[in-house]
Amino acid sequence: MRLLAGLAAMAGLCGCLSVGERLDAQATRVALGDYDAAYRDAASAAEKDGVDAPFWSAEAGALALMRGEPEAAIGHLDAADNGFNDVARRRYGASAADTAAALAANDCLLPYAPEGLDRVFANLYKALAYGAAGDAAAMRVELNRARQRQYEWFYRCSEDIAEATPADLSPSEAKWVRQQADKAAQAAEPLSAAVAEAASAEGAEAARLFGNLRGFGNAYAAHVAGVARWCAGDSPRNDLAMAAALAPGNAAAQADLAAERRGERPHARVWVYVEDGLAPRRTEVSMSLPYPSLAGRFNGIGTLSFAVPRLETRPAAAAGYAANGVALRPLADVEALARDQFARAWPGILARQIARTLLRLAAQEGGQAVLHNATDNEFAPLLYSLAMIAWDAGTNAADLRCADLLPKTVWMGAVARPADGVVRVAPAGGREIAVRLKGAGNALVWVRRPSAAAPATVMSIDLDKE
Repeated sequence: MRLLAGLAAMAGLCGCLSVGERLDAQATRVALGDYDAAYRDAASAAEKDGVDAPFWSAEAGALALMRGEPEAAIGHLDAADNGFNDVARRRYGASAADTAAALAANDCLLPYAPEGLDRVFANLYKALAYGAAGDAAAMRVELNRARQRQYEWFYRCSEDIAEATPADLSPSEAKWVRQQADKAAQAAEPLSAAVAEAASAEGAEAARLFGNLRGFGNAYAAHVAGVARWCAGDSPRNDLAMAAALAPGNAAAQADLAAERRGERPHARVWVYVEDGLAPRRTEVSMSLPYPSLAGRFNGIGTLSFAVPRLETRPAAAAGYAANGVALRPLADVEALARDQFARAWPGILARQIARTLLRLAAQEGGQAVLHNATDNEFAPLLYSLAMIAWDAGTNAADLRCADLLPKTVWMGAVARPADGVVRVAPAGGREIAVRLKGAGNALVWVRRPSAAAPATVMSIDLDKE
């Protein structure tokens, strides 16, 4: 029944194509700063049951943050997280019926099964939303979940991590790094906190391990978790060590790790995170070539169709940022992580599309062969051709769902808490953004600028609140 329902939806042209149109409209609205219209459309789509609901819930959650509504974001992101968990419990993110429907139509019928980057950000955004809403305990829970999502992704990529050992390691260091990755692979479970703790105990070699995860790890999520734990008096060593190793060029991340190792506690310190630009979005590359049917002795027409997604790079909002005169530095290259994740998904996307094209070719030629041998009706091959062309045209589409509202780059720096309680973030060549801090003591400032034309969204989070 699920297969039939999916095919009926595709035949009615009401599924995947509307998703693509909505995503095109959303990209335009967000780039222009019309977060309200984009949010309304995403929230409306999220209310509908089906394989797209968790995806649109995640989109609505990110857009709610851009609107400065953390409470609304929490609800949407909770729904997205629950939906993602349901998909993750199913092997390879899809059942046999889902796969069969996708082969008959297209990948849009597969449940949206986000990978490491998407899942880490879903929990990170929930954590930031809880922090802005003043719920420090819930913020800590979501940061722990973001860490677990990151470890799960490390496990998925453990073989590549072991093979990507930096060339500047000594033989003994390289052996130790590979041993840590092998432990995760042999345990048949996500890379655990115990492995990270063992890495921290190794001192200098820990930085080597985390540095080896540079192409796979999210320094942004690690650093936010580290400073939140540090300000609360918990042990932040693993998170700060990972952030420092994943972002060697960020002076603030290096200084935080060094200070924590000296046993220092932060005092009246403000961490400023600027999410700049938009990560790559998926666009479609497709073709459909008509050909005279060989099996029908050229009395019928067939089509060879192919449709796959590609990543489209989008511009940054600014070339750099400063906060109260202190230059911010890149902390996370989200675009690079998104491209790596897409590259891992590409073999499966391509294999399904090739199988789909061959399946359609077999259906078209097989049907024409049967008609040629079973009837003398000269219109039968033509009518069958028209039916197959309609099926092909109505279902030849690429899956464009991806975490397209994530930032392109995350910039970060730290400043002393200003006496007037205002942090002034200055984009290069842009208008200064003033953020008034809450409470007193240590704080986190979050700024979101998806494009140069869009208005910035700001949030202030008190990290000392219990």
